[in-house]
Amino acid sequence: MSVQIGVVGAGAIAEQHVTALLGAGAELTAVADPDPVRAGGLIQEAATYRNADDLFAHPGLDAVVIASPNDMHAPQTIAALRAGLHVLCEIPVGMSLKEAQAVAAASKIASRHVAVAHTLRFCQPYRAVRGLVDSGELTVRHVVARTLMHRQRNVGLEGRTRTWTDDVRWHHGAHTVDAALWLLAAEVAAVSGGAGPAWPGSGRTMDAGLVLTTPSGGIATIALSYHARLPARELTIIAEDTTLRIDGGQLLSPDGIVVDCGNTAKMERLGLIRQDEEFVAAVAGGRQPTCTVNDVLPTMRALEQL
Repeated sequence: MSVQIGVVGAGAIAEQHVTALLGAGAELTAVADPDPVRAGGLIQEAATYRNADDLFAHPGLDAVVIASPNDMHAPQTIAALRAGLHVLCEIPVGMSLKEAQAVAAASKIASRHVAVAHTLRFCQPYRAVRGLVDSGELTVRHVVARTLMHRQRNVGLEGRTRTWTDDVRWHHGAHTVDAALWLLAAEVAAVSGGAGPAWPGSGRTMDAGLVLTTPSGGIATIALSYHARLPARELTIIAEDTTLRIDGGQLLSPDGIVVDCGNTAKMERLGLIRQDEEFVAAVAGGRQPTCTVNDVLPTMRALEQL
């Protein structure tokens, strides 16, 4: 089955999705973006639209990728579902637990699937650790995660200036909390911690710290910051008999490198390719994709409690 997909939003992450989806054999037939020049430059010979609702009515579409600004993800995903389309939604699926739950409810009503781009679940170092957990070889007691970067200016992927404001809690916080819960194999967690004050430069909190405690006694300690001038993207996975660390694109053990995907950017690009291939295969096969909105509700619930 040939899968026809439209893309909403023509920014940097959309470009990565286009490459991955074309490589997976999908047909990309429509693009929506308020900037017609940017929309026209994303996919050659695709139909272009200024708004998502018009794209959702494009004939022959099976699915869409929502790669628009964060606060548009939930309403556009719900609109796509109501139009009868499957959705791959960029993270976050919503800017609150209520929005995420509304997407889940709309997915059920429409009998259409919503995959969410929690790309770390598809990155090889994380998959290797989760494989050890699933096989019973590793019982994780504590995940210590740091996601620190300098985002005081409205600049995103590849250094491009954005027209919208990012959010450390709902964007990179969602990535990090989801990875921690996934590696702990936990669907629920008690949450403690706090978020810093709104920063005048963005109107959003720029720092947060939280501790997750699972019913089995597992713990995740997480630090988030958009103020950090010394960046860090790492998770330390502590078990009683070993310790592993994901640092950039590497998985390290006390004996050395276990998995090496290069730097963080390369690891995430490879993960996105794997993620998008899975979405296309799921749509073509008429089955539920990996990592749906229901799978990430525990993460959204934890972020809401924070």
